[in-house]
Amino acid sequence: MDNSDNPVIVINGDGNYQSDWQEVLWGIEEEGIPWRWQMSQEEDVTTSAWQAANQSALLVGIACNSQRLVIHYRNLPASAPLFTLMRQAEPQARRRAGSNAARLVKGIPFR
Repeated sequence: MDNSDNPVIVINGDGNYQSDWQEVLWGIEEEGIPWRWQMSQEEDVTTSAWQAANQSALLVGIACNSQRLVIHYRNLPASAPLFTLMRQAEPQARRRAGSNAARLVKGIPFR
């Protein structure tokens, strides 16, 4: 969504999976928070999400692969992500996860 130098939620993943997790991206956008998708070579999704959080000025990072999406917060231990979502999750759960990632940035309660 965002190609500028503005603060964004950083999302690490293979470009092949972006469409698989589109509902999450829409949930972030609905809350008005920009995001940036970037390629990652890290195979462990939890580690990749923590790395993304450390690259984000907003302190929130996301990583995904074909089966799992992880939302991480920089102030949490690397091994303890905030949310983990499996591919089989309903579309509403996916969108809610994206919304909650954005709400963490905004400092308002989760849905």
